[in-house]
Amino acid sequence: MKRFLIFYLCTAFAAVVNAQTNAATTFDVDGIKVIYKPTVKDIVNVSIYFKGGVTNYAASTAGIENLAINGATQCGTKKYAKDAFNDKADAYGINVYGSAGKDNANIGLYCISKYFNEGWDLLAEAAKNPVFDEGEFNKMKQKVLSGIKQTQSSPDGMLNLMVMENVFAGTPYAINPQGIDSIVTVLTATDAKDYYYKTLLNKARMFIVVVGNVSKADITAKIHAAFADVPTLLYQKRIMPPPVITGNSTNIVERQLATNYIMGAMNAPAYSSPDYIPNRLAFSALYDKLFTEVRTRRNLSYAPSASVRTGIMPYSFLYVTTTDPKAAVEVMANVVNDYKKNGFSQKDLSNEKAAFITSNYMKEESTNAIAASYGNAETFGNWKLADEFPDMINKTTAAEMSNAFKKYITGIKWNYLGDTTKADEAKEAFNIALQ
Repeated sequence: MKRFLIFYLCTAFAAVVNAQTNAATTFDVDGIKVIYKPTVKDIVNVSIYFKGGVTNYAASTAGIENLAINGATQCGTKKYAKDAFNDKADAYGINVYGSAGKDNANIGLYCISKYFNEGWDLLAEAAKNPVFDEGEFNKMKQKVLSGIKQTQSSPDGMLNLMVMENVFAGTPYAINPQGIDSIVTVLTATDAKDYYYKTLLNKARMFIVVVGNVSKADITAKIHAAFADVPTLLYQKRIMPPPVITGNSTNIVERQLATNYIMGAMNAPAYSSPDYIPNRLAFSALYDKLFTEVRTRRNLSYAPSASVRTGIMPYSFLYVTTTDPKAAVEVMANVVNDYKKNGFSQKDLSNEKAAFITSNYMKEESTNAIAASYGNAETFGNWKLADEFPDMINKTTAAEMSNAFKKYITGIKWNYLGDTTKADEAKEAFNIALQ
């Protein structure tokens, strides 16, 4: 759980931990921005990012970008039918993958440097020349629909959907990038193909992150050969200030479960804000405190937590599963108020800095994690922040942690999935004001 809570900061650390590597740089190839991090590692990661995420499409076509990216990587290309594509990938230990989220989409490659030419061949084909074979697309779409149903049937998956729809109602962030089954069912291979070629495959939307033991000259030549003729079309980033949460509210959905699932959403600073690192450290300390107070001392939950979800529209949250919502929520709200009133101590600061370094600094030192850190940093603000975060963490003070926490934690939007009778009993706890 701790690894999940601090993933983004850990991957930021991973971008700079290897003293043997050279500094990351950026350059342009035919109008495409490239973020390049040479390393001595044998694993190479190349990630082609497409900007925009859920701002690229309307709620009425939710899931179209996910289908387009999965179709590009799973349904064959002009050069390789699906089976031939997979056979070559298997023969050389190559992984070409795709994902679409709220803030961006990407098509990526990782392979050993010895077979980088073979890996690049598959990556370039998937990104530049996907054919969206109808038969293969329909098989892939059934897997996507199955994933949507699994998310809705999972209590944690449903709770997260509730949070996004509740907190970000009226904004693109309320859109589920997976889509909803009634929409995904009617989207066709032609729809996905048109979306991919007419919306995503656009130099103005693209940037590429390269991490590994490959030369700048080699990657420049490969990008030029593959993407020089990709069009540059109008793209304007949509600015989305997150909703400001003040005061408390409760969103309750009845479901018969063995325990009750609760998440309280709160404000969070932007990735590029000077408050970002202090707030992340504050929430890491809050996580530790909740674990002690809710689980260890009172045995109210197996896995209480607190964290920040980074994005174009960030938010922070408290989370608990419990058979006693009244007691658990009351304890969590009181812990938050204690930190708001008294702030974080030097011990809190020292503990969290040590945790980032000793528990995750080396563990996340992978080529894929480094590439993800630069891709996320570029999406959320500036890729250079990925290199700057370790120094910023070292310079953060306990006072800055306290000030950031007080500044942003001004209300909680509680979301509750479970027994409504228990939710009614916890009404006073849900309404505890943040002081």
